[in-house]
Amino acid sequence: MTNEGEVYFALYGGDFDPGVVSRLVGIEPTSTRHKGEPRPKHSSWKVSSGKVENDIIDIYEMSSTLVSRLQPYAEKIATVKQHMKLEAVLAVVLRITTDDSISTPAIGFESEVISFLNAVGASIDIDTYRNVP
Repeated sequence: MTNEGEVYFALYGGDFDPGVVSRLVGIEPTSTRHKGEPRPKHSSWKVSSGKVENDIIDIYEMSSTLVSRLQPYAEKIATVKQHMKLEAVLAVVLRITTDDSISTPAIGFESEVISFLNAVGASIDIDTYRNVP
């Protein structure tokens, strides 16, 4: 069993149309959800690094790659967030193996990632789970 990881950036809030966010920001999301479908508490618009399964999970690299893709849209993201009264988050989801022979993930953020998150008013959320056989 290996480690699994994903980094995604999301805008979320009450009940909004994620399609409007896509049009205003100018980038297609990886996924969207509408409030109540089937049970989300809020609507969301997400851009993901994709899920990685490997012995080595490098959050520094995954978050930097994702933010370099989003950076050209930072001003539009911040404007949409403010005007639509949305929240922004960079989320890290890790499933860490219990196999002691496999390295634990490298968790951290480059200064460019932190600057982007500050510019768009985003928080960081890290969720960790045990990946048991």
